[in-house]
Amino acid sequence: MNKKIILSLIIIAVVAAIGVGGTVAFFSDTETSTGNTFTTGGIDLGIDNQSYYNGEFNENTSWLLTYDLDDSKGFGLDGKYFYFNFKDLKPGDWGEDTISLHVNNNDAWVCADITLTSNDENDIVEPEADLGDTEPEGELAAEINFIWWADDGDNVLEDGERIFFGSDFNLGDLKVDNTYTITIADSNKNIFEENEEPLNGCDDPATCTYYIGKAWCFGELIPTYDGYGDPTQEPGFTCNGELVTNLSQSDSVTADIGFRAIQSINNKNFTCKD
Repeated sequence: MNKKIILSLIIIAVVAAIGVGGTVAFFSDTETSTGNTFTTGGIDLGIDNQSYYNGEFNENTSWLLTYDLDDSKGFGLDGKYFYFNFKDLKPGDWGEDTISLHVNNNDAWVCADITLTSNDENDIVEPEADLGDTEPEGELAAEINFIWWADDGDNVLEDGERIFFGSDFNLGDLKVDNTYTITIADSNKNIFEENEEPLNGCDDPATCTYYIGKAWCFGELIPTYDGYGDPTQEPGFTCNGELVTNLSQSDSVTADIGFRAIQSINNKNFTCKD
């Protein structure tokens, strides 16, 4: 009698075990995340330039959008890209350039750096000597004046467009090989907006373009803000060469102009002049 009871218990236990096994097979779930990827973003600063010399379009200092100013495809010697390349200046000569900046593809702080690379006297010709010119450095850098402003893309200085550089500075304030840094956008200011936001980065340069107008004058440059979209007629400033003297005859000046972009997302407190 006892043996039968024990056998029955064993059979019940086996059946129970089989029932549990069947339940696990029918109630299951799998969650798999596939294709996990880290991809670095990038910052690529694109620049183009439209240049006018004494009111006429100047091809030699103009170029279409490029993301590499070292690609040897410019109009200058050895394929260089020049903002300025004028060899026979006269007092009262002037120029206007409109630079467009395109940040691809992350938001970025942007700065400009101007480095005076030479300010040469060259020969002291008779008119210079008559004025007592004996300096080893030239005077031309001090007699070329600049203004830069946040432009709307039409190559003229108009009412409401902010001049952010030049009214209190010219190349003559620099020593050779010294650099002056200009803030386009950093954690202290943005020349295009009344805030401290970076320039927007995007994949399509047509949708995030920032324009910088810059004018130079061999003489006194006076903003008038009366431009109306035609840089050959009313550029929004005047250039007066009456005060230029013979001291700058035969002088020459060279300078480097560079723009740099720095990602903003992990550089919240970045300033261009750090």
